[in-house]
Amino acid sequence: MFKSIIAALLLIFTISPAWACPFDEAGIEVTILAHNAITEATESGDFEKARKEIIRQKYLYEYFESVEKKPLYQPLLDASNSKNAGKVKQLLDHSLVLEINELLGQVEGMFGKYQKSRLRLIKAKKHLKVLTSEKEPMIAMKKVLKSIGNPGLMGMGKRDPDKKVFMAEKEHLLSMIGKISITTG
Repeated sequence: MFKSIIAALLLIFTISPAWACPFDEAGIEVTILAHNAITEATESGDFEKARKEIIRQKYLYEYFESVEKKPLYQPLLDASNSKNAGKVKQLLDHSLVLEINELLGQVEGMFGKYQKSRLRLIKAKKHLKVLTSEKEPMIAMKKVLKSIGNPGLMGMGKRDPDKKVFMAEKEHLLSMIGKISITTG
């Protein structure tokens, strides 16, 4: 019976949706895929391919516009049309920052729900790895992840969540990655 309960819980947790961008499917990070495809095209000098990918992902960038209330799609398209690879990268990196910010905001809203929070933080970490390889943001992300606590296994390894630490590390992380997306390009 105990094994059946554990199996049922694992099934529930693994099929639960955990995405920020509503276009993400389980295991598929749309923002990362778009970022990588457009970056690869601009780095190879194929701005037509980059432009087509931007147009194909229009819904994604319009979604971020609705979140931030600032244009993203048209400036990205304009940067690609003018073959400004630096500006394209800056705007793509900014979309990663927006995604990370949204995921962290979701964790804040559901603080104390370990499994859901952890899944969102893992997604945020994936986006962070694409954004930067700098050590400091990775350390901050590790502290954010640690701050949500851990229920442990049957009480073993239990660590209580600490919202004060979460909020401080979240702000620290966002300030660091905000600077990355501003100075890129």
